[in-house]
Amino acid sequence: MKGVIIAAGYGSRLWNVTNNIPKTLLPFGEGTILSTIINRLQQAGVSSIYLVVGYNQKYIREYLAKTQFGIPIRIIDNQLWDRGNGISVYQVRAEIDNEPFILSMSDHIVSVPALELMVQSEERTNLLLVDPFIKDNFDLDDATKVLVKDTFIAGIGKEIENYNALDCGIFRLEPDFFPAVDKAVAEGKESISAAITELILNNRMRTIKLDKPHQWLDIDTPEAYQFALQQNNLI
Repeated sequence: MKGVIIAAGYGSRLWNVTNNIPKTLLPFGEGTILSTIINRLQQAGVSSIYLVVGYNQKYIREYLAKTQFGIPIRIIDNQLWDRGNGISVYQVRAEIDNEPFILSMSDHIVSVPALELMVQSEERTNLLLVDPFIKDNFDLDDATKVLVKDTFIAGIGKEIENYNALDCGIFRLEPDFFPAVDKAVAEGKESISAAITELILNNRMRTIKLDKPHQWLDIDTPEAYQFALQQNNLI
């Protein structure tokens, strides 16, 4: 199965930590956030990776050129990186070959067993990994909330009041994700969430729940990064 990592945007909330270097290159464990994501995707069964880059991509290109990974990695240049993140995912459309693929953000650290739940699923519909252990989340205010009903997504967003799970930032997407992006963009909405909303309306978006807490971290702020470093052994 192919994997896609999007690392094209600003990541501005961590600039005071990174000195404007892409946050995915911050040190983590024995490598970086990016190397951790790549290695864990490989361990979970992903066979090749497309890495979508944009803003300050030279740092990521230089890092990949000097770092050895046991998995093929192809860099995809998103020249529209300053637009919605759905545009970044759209750049790999020609590479997917009508197959499901794993989509990861470049700042979400997820355990290998949790990733395996997605990679090994036999469902042929779009899937989002969700965390039902809401009280264990480090930064609930910033988390994307999800309302799950019978494994289907009934609502998603950071501001929704009625929810029973959190978005872990890992998707298993089918090729019909791309027409959903087309429709959302035509309506002036360019985010991944907008395309996911289109899939929800067509009952094409389901969830897989974590089976225990502390299996993922979203590194989006300096505070979240420090927490991630402290909690590294939990995931």
